[in-house]
Amino acid sequence: MLNYSLEIVGVYVGLNLLINLFLAYRVSANRVRSDVMTGTGEDEKLYNANRAHVVNVEYTPIALIGLVTLHLLSASIYVIHLAGICLTIGRLLHAIGLTNAARKSTPPRLVGTVLTWAGQLISGAACLYYALM
Repeated sequence: MLNYSLEIVGVYVGLNLLINLFLAYRVSANRVRSDVMTGTGEDEKLYNANRAHVVNVEYTPIALIGLVTLHLLSASIYVIHLAGICLTIGRLLHAIGLTNAARKSTPPRLVGTVLTWAGQLISGAACLYYALM
């Protein structure tokens, strides 16, 4: 059986790069709309878009490093998929939850956070397992 782990990692890296680009675009579009070029002013939509992008930038890079490391450690493609799916769906749901209401908890935001953390937990534990076995 061929191991396609690098291609699998590439899919999750690509998807998460596109998610990040979309979130960055939303911040820029809201900046132009509100004429606020620094910070968020009093504009709620700009604040929400900014928070969705910032939080994505905080979590995604380290999780993608975990996926790449799993590939380098020759981890099972199923482990890579599980971590990648949790991360990607988690980041999407979290962004949706923050976009709608950044100042309060929403079900998509909560589920997105849990899935993102699950993806990181899976990656971290699997990295240790494959590195030490």
